Amino acid sequence: MKATGQHPLEFSATQDAVEWLQRHGEGLVVGTLVVAAGITFVVVSAGAGLLILAPLAAL
Repeated sequence: MKATGQHPLEFSATQDAVEWLQRHGEGLVVGTLVVAAGITFVVVSAGAGLLILAPLAAL
């Protein structure tokens, strides 16, 4: 990630992650992993451009 100038983001609460996703959702790729409050979520598409954070353990 350093080579591309990217860096991981960390969120201490799930709501913080949701707010960030709402602001930056257009740049996300389905399958992206998001860790919030120690829980790993994966970004999935629910159709019509809707992105959902699904707990990784549920998949």
